[in-house]
Amino acid sequence: MKRVSVKNKEACNKKSSRLNIGNEAVSPVVGVMLMLVVTIITAAIVSGFAGGLPDTTYKTSNVALKATYSQTNGLTITNMGGSPVGTSNTVIITRLTDTFGDNEHLSWTIDPYDVVTKRGQEAGSSYAWYTNSGSSGKNSFEAGDAAYVAPVYMQNGMESANTFSVNNESNVGKEFWVELSDRSGMVFAKTRAVITK
Repeated sequence: MKRVSVKNKEACNKKSSRLNIGNEAVSPVVGVMLMLVVTIITAAIVSGFAGGLPDTTYKTSNVALKATYSQTNGLTITNMGGSPVGTSNTVIITRLTDTFGDNEHLSWTIDPYDVVTKRGQEAGSSYAWYTNSGSSGKNSFEAGDAAYVAPVYMQNGMESANTFSVNNESNVGKEFWVELSDRSGMVFAKTRAVITK
């Protein structure tokens, strides 16, 4: 066993106390640096969300609709304002309201070949949302545009003799919903249409 002199022992204690002082001084600096890094990363994440990170979700259109229905002239849908609607991804659905009593659960999808942009034009013509050749005749439904569907193409119960058909004379004054949805089924515009003669 080696003996340490008192003098050497004091020198060792001084060295170790100096080392301890140095180690204690490093610890608060590292702690402050870590807190600073965490604060900067948190601020970057918050500003990213507040500033808008790249959005990969599908945004729905914001459209105001007006719809009227005449048993003589058919359905007229007018885009009263908002985002343009791409016709190739848009489905028009008619859904009965509670004015039809027990039949309010019934709905029909209007064929895009039957939707025209000029009253009196043939379904599938160059004025249709979809032409007979399968191409898009009208690419977008914009503010101020109107779309027309003749009474024969409404597909509500097929015949006007049906009690729930919009073409049945006894249903004048009743209402039905006109909805625009995308092909996934998300409704982005909806309005009521009153049935007139």
